[in-house]
Amino acid sequence: VASNVITSEKAKLHTPGHVAAPFRGVVSVSVAPGDTVEAGDSVAVIEAMKMESAISAGVSGTVSRVVVPLAAAVEPGDLLVEIRPAGLAEEI
Repeated sequence: VASNVITSEKAKLHTPGHVAAPFRGVVSVSVAPGDTVEAGDSVAVIEAMKMESAISAGVSGTVSRVVVPLAAAVEPGDLLVEIRPAGLAEEI
């Protein structure tokens, strides 16, 4: 029996640079890998119950990965974006 259930990746809340969905909704990410962000910059918007809420970067750095596709439905704790904090060496 085939299943179309997609398992969302969960954010590690104590990992600097993980940006998580705070509540259920439809997400629109406004950054791309390689973008530089400052702490407090909006990196995504979640729409729920006809209201939009900006989701901010918790750290300054470079976006290393956008996890969710455009207009994805997300649940609380789902990982949206990974940011490599400023000052960390590039991975080899």
